[in-house]
Amino acid sequence: MLPFYMIFRNTVIVTFMVILCQAESGCVKHTDMLGSRPDIFWPKPPEVKRIAFVNAVLKPEDLNIRSGILKQLFNYIGGKKVASIVSPYGMSTDSQGRLYVVDTFLKRVHVFDTEENHYFSFPTDRTILVSPVGIAIDENGLIYMTDSKSEIVYIFKDHGKKFVMEFGRGVFKRPTGIAINPKTSELLVVDTLQSRVFRFDLSSLTQKGSFGGNGDADGRFHYPTHIFVTLAGNLIVSDSLNFRVQVFSPEGRFLDKIGGMGNTPGTFSRPKGVASDSDGNIYVVDALFDNIQVFDKHGRLLMAFGEHGNGIGAFWLPTGIYIDNNDSIYVSDSGNQRIQVFKYLREDVAK
Repeated sequence: MLPFYMIFRNTVIVTFMVILCQAESGCVKHTDMLGSRPDIFWPKPPEVKRIAFVNAVLKPEDLNIRSGILKQLFNYIGGKKVASIVSPYGMSTDSQGRLYVVDTFLKRVHVFDTEENHYFSFPTDRTILVSPVGIAIDENGLIYMTDSKSEIVYIFKDHGKKFVMEFGRGVFKRPTGIAINPKTSELLVVDTLQSRVFRFDLSSLTQKGSFGGNGDADGRFHYPTHIFVTLAGNLIVSDSLNFRVQVFSPEGRFLDKIGGMGNTPGTFSRPKGVASDSDGNIYVVDALFDNIQVFDKHGRLLMAFGEHGNGIGAFWLPTGIYIDNNDSIYVSDSGNQRIQVFKYLREDVAK
């Protein structure tokens, strides 16, 4: 009979080899979109391509974020599960390119740091979040997150590792969408139940005002859910149960509206996330159409991409959308438990 230490050594070696084989085979079985992504574009030829598929992210490995062999070994022995997105909603990136994804089911935020080859999640206290929805990050790295059931906004720093404070208790009834307007140094919070958008001074968090109110007239809302700030500082708000998107000045003055209830291009069934690219085009996620419609800055429909399904470029109950300063487009493909990443191709690079 072999001595115990030899049995232990052999077990460790075998386990190590199993993990190594799994890691290697995983690179083959699971599509690595960064290294060998398919060339998929919208619209289809012969039209000029404007949107390119980049990646589908379910777990850190999809962004080439991989744990060291020793960590894999300890996780394997300890039975620790691989981090994976379950129910993505709000998203944002910081100045260093980290991707933050709010997971409403896990009640946590996934953080993907490709520069440092690091993944983590926060908060470490699983009881702090009840129903996290939206997320925004200012130029100083402070992270603001809405919790719709707790009726407050949480603030974190150090990439989410440190809790700073909460605010808004007694002001909000169901905070959902959130955004930062660098043009006015304001924090903007959508309250779905109050059908209003609240404006706060970013440095002091004192309320500067609000706009909206329940109704279907211009500038009014019926269950608004998401907000995005354009490069010009204008505000795009999804007015979900009025089946439209409205555009406002930085101060909340009504400028324009897009869409209406319907099942034809240019109309909406369940508008959710909104965003804008560097050319000012407006993107609207429709959770029931399972697609994203793209309009120019004047509200004219340009194109749509996506369809129902679980393949590349297909969606199942998409919710949020975020476009960073490099025109990377992140879409919460909630029913498929993933983030899909696309790229807007400007006219000067689309040919």
